[in-house]
Amino acid sequence: MIKKYPLYLLLTLALMTCASALTSCNDDGDDDDITTYSESEMTTLITAFGLDDDDDVMENLDSVFFTVDYDRGEIYNADSLPVGTNVTKLVAVVDFLNTVKSAVFTVTGGKVQSDTTINYSTSSTDSIDFSGNVTLTVTSYDESSVKVYRVKVNVHQMEPDSMMWNIDWMRGLPGSSSATTMSKTVLQGDTYRCLTTDGSTCVMASSDDPYSVAWDIDTLQLPFTPQVQSFTATTSDLYVLDGDGVLQLSQDNGKTWQACEAQWLTIIGAYDDRVLGISGDEASGYYHDEYPRRGIFEATAIPDGFPITGMSQLVHADNSWIVTRQAMMVGGYDVNGNMISTVWGYDGTSWGKINDIHSDAMPPLADATLFPYYSYKSISGTLRYSKRITWYVAGGQLQDGTLNDSVFVSNNQGIDWAIADTTCQMASHMPLFKGAQAFVNFETLTASGAQAPRRMSTLLTSWQCPYIYLFGGYNASGELLPWVWRGVYTRMTFYPIY
Repeated sequence: MIKKYPLYLLLTLALMTCASALTSCNDDGDDDDITTYSESEMTTLITAFGLDDDDDVMENLDSVFFTVDYDRGEIYNADSLPVGTNVTKLVAVVDFLNTVKSAVFTVTGGKVQSDTTINYSTSSTDSIDFSGNVTLTVTSYDESSVKVYRVKVNVHQMEPDSMMWNIDWMRGLPGSSSATTMSKTVLQGDTYRCLTTDGSTCVMASSDDPYSVAWDIDTLQLPFTPQVQSFTATTSDLYVLDGDGVLQLSQDNGKTWQACEAQWLTIIGAYDDRVLGISGDEASGYYHDEYPRRGIFEATAIPDGFPITGMSQLVHADNSWIVTRQAMMVGGYDVNGNMISTVWGYDGTSWGKINDIHSDAMPPLADATLFPYYSYKSISGTLRYSKRITWYVAGGQLQDGTLNDSVFVSNNQGIDWAIADTTCQMASHMPLFKGAQAFVNFETLTASGAQAPRRMSTLLTSWQCPYIYLFGGYNASGELLPWVWRGVYTRMTFYPIY
């Protein structure tokens, strides 16, 4: 079953307690998780397996965690070594629960060793070629019991810390045709709604699954010409500006519309059940406005440097740094027509600059795409990685009129920005774009029990993986890009290591 979450509702995976060494794990755990083994089984039980330090192979090689699964007779590292790691000459480090008679590695089909046996009991510092098939046969001290373990040193076959935009995952923009000229997609609750037009006819496509090829399609009978790029959804209603800037409201998923008592230049976005906008003009000044208006509402003048057009979609995020939920946007044009790179935040009451006093590697952009997602940071001194929320900015138009071809990232809630690693840039087969909308959708991935890593007492066979969906956008000439792209941080597709 696929679960949908708004872009701001990014869930982090809960940490799980490791099981004890006797429940197929090298770490100590709670007594409640201990599996009882017979006296015979305990005579051949391996309590820990690892690799000796070797900087010629890679740094922190001795920190690699190996699962010891006695029940299946398997030893392996669930978190694979980096792409290209040479595993043909590694020294194993093995701990046993009891003194054993012998422990013999057998290697077949290796690149360096083939049909080779190494007696660990007498030659514990001999290197082993893990590129082939390796078994470890343990014989108890009294020779009454023999246990065979299959040993695997896993190496990544692809770069795990990269963004993957598989061309085979591309979909056509829902509700579009060869005549479609404009589109805007929003997420309302669990439902994606894509509004498209060919200049005369408007179509609304709706689905709870952004990867679906079968969206519900409705042709809308609108009594006005919509500014499609202003299309916005609150928790319960849909909004769009007409050609005169009058705010139009639909409470029945776009079937009927009514004019509101508001005339705006721009819809900024939604905050809970309110839509935020900018009213006024160059002569009278520009003001923040909202609808529905709370209590005795007074429109307030926008602050210096605030964008009035061309800002990214307004994106919501929760984190431990803030008391109330914050909405963020980036870029656009200010009242003087200057393109900006400022990130602005809204806390439900007031606006503030997020990155105004900090050095900024991100250039001024208009119609950029902003979304919070994830990246991974290596833990110093180990080969383990911690997941962190990362904000991404992609696409958009530069000051010289060309389209931005770089992805920028922030790991501190939009304060500081840097160009993302080359592995996290947009794919070369994707066109440059501006004005696209991004969403994150959590989807269930599964792994068979034989493949699943076991660091916990209860074996998991499925997990939630967040995929990025990029809807529409326009090329440098303003022509619609009628596609939906699906992307994912590669490591997120691997079975999670707890």
